Amino acid sequence: MTPDELFESLKAQFAGLEKAAAPVKGYLTLKATKQELLPLVTHLKAAGFDYLEIVTATDWKGPVDPRGYIVDPNPNHFLPEGATPQAAPGAPTPGVAYRDAIELVYLLGDLGARKMKLFIKLDVPRDQASAPSLVPLFKAADWQEREVFDLLGVTFEGHPNLKKILTPDFLTGHPLRKDYVHVPDAYD
Repeated sequence: MTPDELFESLKAQFAGLEKAAAPVKGYLTLKATKQELLPLVTHLKAAGFDYLEIVTATDWKGPVDPRGYIVDPNPNHFLPEGATPQAAPGAPTPGVAYRDAIELVYLLGDLGARKMKLFIKLDVPRDQASAPSLVPLFKAADWQEREVFDLLGVTFEGHPNLKKILTPDFLTGHPLRKDYVHVPDAYD
């Protein structure tokens, strides 16, 4: 079965499903809705896509807020006069379609006879970002969803242990959000 044939068979069952405008590395890349995600992944797992490789996300708000970084007047201790000045706030990159959304990206693999990979993209609004958890289907989703929760603030509904995994408990905010502003703490 080719990727196009797979898409046509999925499109027959999931009417709202469409191909993503920009496929990832030439792989079949689908755009799903929040309501379709769990039934779609359940169907794909039964069809042989039984390996979850990646759960990640991208914040598409715009350029990064430089206040999200610790600014050290002399970040290079080997140069007594200091290193180059800190970067100025970024300007929007031409040609990038910024939007007020966080895009979740899932990579499923069929390691059987088909030897195929498939990406699923899901946009969630930045305020109250949430998506269904895939932990009931794939145990590998556990820590990956916790990482996305910790760094980008996406809540995964039905996750059995949704708590921070990379940042300390006292850190406020989500460091990979484009509007993150660092709050000084005891370690600065």
